[in-house]
Amino acid sequence: MSCIGGTGGSWLPASDDPDPSEEAETPVRSTGHLNFESPHSRPIVVHPDGNRVYVVNTPSDTVDVIDTETYEILDRIRVGVEPVGIGIKPDGAEVWVSNHVSDSVSVIDSDSSNVTYHQVLHTIQVFDEDTKSTRFDEPVSIAFVDDEKAYVALSSTNEIAVVDVASREVTARLRVTAQDPRAMVVRNDRLYVIPFESNNQTGVSGCLPENMDTDPNCTFDADAHVVNAPDGNAQSLSLNYVLDIVRDSRFPDRDLYIFDTETDELLEVVDTLGTLLYGIAVDSDGNVFVAQAEARNDANGKSGTEKHGLRELENRAFLNQITKVDCTGDTCDTPEFIDLEPLPPDHPKRDEALATPFAIQISEDDTTIVATAAASDKVFTMSTDTGEVLDQIVVDSIPRGLALVSNDAGELQHAWVLNALANSVSVVDVSDSEELALLETIQLEDPSDPTLKQGRIAFNSADASSTGTFACASCHPDGHTDQLLWVLDTPLCDVGCDQIQPRLVQDIRGLRGTAPYHWDGIPGDPFGGINTSSIETYVEPNCEIDNEESCTLHLIDGSLETTMCDQDDCTVNDEDKPGHLSKDDRDAMSKYLLSVPYPPSVERPFDNTVTELGLEGIRDFHFNEQCGNCHYLPHWTTTNMGGSGMDLPSWRGASDRWKNAPQNRFFFVDQVGRDTRGFPERFSFTQSQKMYQMILEGSVGAPGSFARQVTLNAATADSDITVDLLNALELADREGAIVLEGEGIRLSNDDEPSLVELSFETDNYQDTLDNLTEY
Repeated sequence: MSCIGGTGGSWLPASDDPDPSEEAETPVRSTGHLNFESPHSRPIVVHPDGNRVYVVNTPSDTVDVIDTETYEILDRIRVGVEPVGIGIKPDGAEVWVSNHVSDSVSVIDSDSSNVTYHQVLHTIQVFDEDTKSTRFDEPVSIAFVDDEKAYVALSSTNEIAVVDVASREVTARLRVTAQDPRAMVVRNDRLYVIPFESNNQTGVSGCLPENMDTDPNCTFDADAHVVNAPDGNAQSLSLNYVLDIVRDSRFPDRDLYIFDTETDELLEVVDTLGTLLYGIAVDSDGNVFVAQAEARNDANGKSGTEKHGLRELENRAFLNQITKVDCTGDTCDTPEFIDLEPLPPDHPKRDEALATPFAIQISEDDTTIVATAAASDKVFTMSTDTGEVLDQIVVDSIPRGLALVSNDAGELQHAWVLNALANSVSVVDVSDSEELALLETIQLEDPSDPTLKQGRIAFNSADASSTGTFACASCHPDGHTDQLLWVLDTPLCDVGCDQIQPRLVQDIRGLRGTAPYHWDGIPGDPFGGINTSSIETYVEPNCEIDNEESCTLHLIDGSLETTMCDQDDCTVNDEDKPGHLSKDDRDAMSKYLLSVPYPPSVERPFDNTVTELGLEGIRDFHFNEQCGNCHYLPHWTTTNMGGSGMDLPSWRGASDRWKNAPQNRFFFVDQVGRDTRGFPERFSFTQSQKMYQMILEGSVGAPGSFARQVTLNAATADSDITVDLLNALELADREGAIVLEGEGIRLSNDDEPSLVELSFETDNYQDTLDNLTEY
């Protein structure tokens, strides 16, 4: 029996048209769907017997099972909140599913001979015994070594958990000194791991005073203007100095980690594979292929000295590439970059672009790569020998998952593709790598609001750019920030500087209620006044203070006209606004941008009791250090900070992704060039561990019990953690914070096995399959 604290409880009438003869309506509790923008990695697998496919249905919080012959959906298995990755035990007996928001792995019985077939057998999770907070945060990819050992990538903590398959226990943790490990694969006694974001060796052009005259990348004294800069305008406006974005090989850029699967020893780290690393595949010899997008944020980086702007980017903010690394010898060779499109100033035809390479697999005979271009809605094939793109085919919206099927001779037959945002599965005939054919598209059940779904697809689609090579989400992957500094319509400075500091892309998570959205008062400013487009003269509001969608629409229109559009020949849409995307898509995106919440706080205890260290951080933040004077509740931010026009970054949800990121003004080579620990946010956002603990536990709108799971079986039912979890879940349900539900199979020595579906009702569990039974 598996129980879960669902995605937020609400009370709804039992019927939209109740019978007036009834004395009163019976309230019915309902769970809703929140889109947390969780990342995917290997979210679809084919069972070894070849008869069925397992695929995550992320918005429904299920794993769906598809018959490979009939394309029918055979089963829908409820797991945790936002399942994103699947691993299958080599013997085929179990399917493991990573639940990104629930901080867990669901173990599903996939042995059709068992009475527990397609039931969740166990929930793998780790909690601190004292604080009751997770130590298994945001799992993504799962990779089995054999039937005894598996790895799970814990993206937010930069670790790989080593799990004993039999005991379900985490036995060790492998450290990754780069940010956000997600994709990984086991091949030939090696574990290959890529972090999603590790830096691209760009930073600001500052140096310490002693290096100013000798370093060609230096344009300002970082000691005077960053480390010891006075508060206020000097920080936000780059007063009295020139700042550029420079690429420097001394910046650490660790991109591929290789471990020995027998000893878990780190064997090698390979640098500079690309900027945003989405997928990885390894052939039988040890050649590594990485699907990635290389950012060009330094192409217009000479903003201060050469007055660079958007034209230098030529509407090509990213290069879409496959990176090949020959690791067949004792050590890996220098990475080789395979461009999927012509290089600037040449551009692909819009219908031939391959934006955001994501999922990637290699044929069993090592001759052919099959990959997805997520932002272009395509599957494509490529020769592993020459790097030539052989063919491409359009599938459904934003394909992020890929599983290959071969015949007995090892020849490619079919590709099963998860179109993550359409929430559908496409079946593609890949038997002829030069002539792909779409066989079927299977729609999965999807509770998403249609308008928000449309806006989310538009945000992730490369149709928004003139060249068709990048999407809005390219700079805001998973609703986050790419951590890079860009010069995107940044106004020239007229108060003693050459250029206002290039801007760090901000999150879209948690936007609602925080207009004008974190940095400048330029895009969608409902307040007007002084902002960084007009730092000396008052300007009128450019959207409605009571209509946030008008503000996000203003932001969208401005971005599509500038960042996303050909600066020499910008098209217009169906309402004569500059840029691509229709009025309907823009309107839908304006609603979508305000719908994405922060995920639950990283270390909020599941009993919702803030720890003493967290309380000390709250006291320091609001009283002793007076930080709360500017970063005040409920959003921990302030709009239009006096004199600078800058909106203070929010501390709310700050642990979700770097707000004080590697690519900000503190990221200059003299400061970080000798880094060995990978810029851990815990020691970079603030030096006060008390205040950082406040961030880790601080409320983002969800209780600590939100999305937590517990599995009841003979081994777990009486354990202390099970009892504590159930008590916390039941209390949260009584308080209306969550809806507590469960389902499973009841086994008895006296009776036949029976399915049960339970809903917690104040002080007992009601079986919704048999209303006469309570527990």
